[in-house]
Amino acid sequence: MRLIFSACFLLFFSTFLAAEEKITIDTDFPGGNIVVDSLTLEGDTGTIRVRPDLRDSNDWFYYAFRVKNAEGKTLQFVFNAPNKVGSRGPAISTDEGKTWRHLSDKPGHDSQKFTYTFGSAESSVIFALAPLYTQKDWEKFLETYSNDPRLQLSTLCHSRKGRAVELLQIPNNAKETPFGVALTVRHHCCEMTASWVLEGMLTEVLSESPSGKWLRENASFFVVPFVDKDGVEEGDQGKNRRPHDHNRDYNHEIYPEIKALKAQIPTTFAGKKVFFLDLHCPWIRHGMNEYLYFPGPENSQMATALKVYCQILEKSQKNGKIPYKESNNLPFGQDWNNVANYRKTENGILTAGSKMWASTLPGVLFAGTIEVPYSNSSDVETTPEACRELGRNMVHAMALFLQNAEK
Repeated sequence: MRLIFSACFLLFFSTFLAAEEKITIDTDFPGGNIVVDSLTLEGDTGTIRVRPDLRDSNDWFYYAFRVKNAEGKTLQFVFNAPNKVGSRGPAISTDEGKTWRHLSDKPGHDSQKFTYTFGSAESSVIFALAPLYTQKDWEKFLETYSNDPRLQLSTLCHSRKGRAVELLQIPNNAKETPFGVALTVRHHCCEMTASWVLEGMLTEVLSESPSGKWLRENASFFVVPFVDKDGVEEGDQGKNRRPHDHNRDYNHEIYPEIKALKAQIPTTFAGKKVFFLDLHCPWIRHGMNEYLYFPGPENSQMATALKVYCQILEKSQKNGKIPYKESNNLPFGQDWNNVANYRKTENGILTAGSKMWASTLPGVLFAGTIEVPYSNSSDVETTPEACRELGRNMVHAMALFLQNAEK
């Protein structure tokens, strides 16, 4: 009797394993990140317990994984803790990252789990914190400007792991420009939504709009799309990376990208008036993390400049998809935007961020950062299209800001 029971159990267990092995979960693509703790299937339904792979970072929430061979099944994905799923659920791609949508068309999705029913033709589906943006997306964007003589593409430096860190410059060969504009993105590699905004900014700069034409005639651009290039491609969290992340490295210079930025921007913009903007994403959800805002700088001159720029932006973005109000900004000294957050001693040296360093540049007019929500901004979905539109309007505001500075 015992042998019969064992044989039946083994047959059942083998069948269970066969079904379990049919579904695969992988991170074998740029930006991939997940740890699978368990997978339980019962017919066409199942539960998969997962958690972000933190690697060398503190507790954070970035993930991106692919599920194959789950057609027709309904699977629930349960994370190890709350605040791992965005306000509109995960971003979903059924075409290997070419297009994206959020699971929920409304904010307020559960922060720890989500359920997805795979269509009959959905043999491969990617789930991510937000629409991914890696080197291949950057290269696709640049295809629009293939052989465009206005662009200079080069390498800022090579990362710790030997990857080329892209640098895009838009020079004016006709005359010496009075302004220099530095745009940096992905100091925290997980903050991909900001990259879609950068695309919109560059599209406007290169357009035939009045703002684009004026900026090309009067400003030189220095653009680094992936400051933490290794982290972007490998799918790291990046935020609070040990011993510190890239945006706390401006005194230590342990990362080659930061060392190169600090060396090249002052040289490139020697004698120019400088506009420096670093693009970020905030915490995953709730409160101010679900609206667009700028953290106010400690430097009083930069705080005044920020107020002027943001008042212009509020008007430029008035009819944009993503709402913005200057009153949304977070003044220095409030909430997380304080001295204790920015200045921590490591090996006897105080940490420092990009805008703190940029505010010390000769001729600097503006040094700031913006926080672009991952999935939901003032009850509006932060799609790539909406982010690109925001970027275009930010450039329009930049042109007006610099024109006023000329007077």
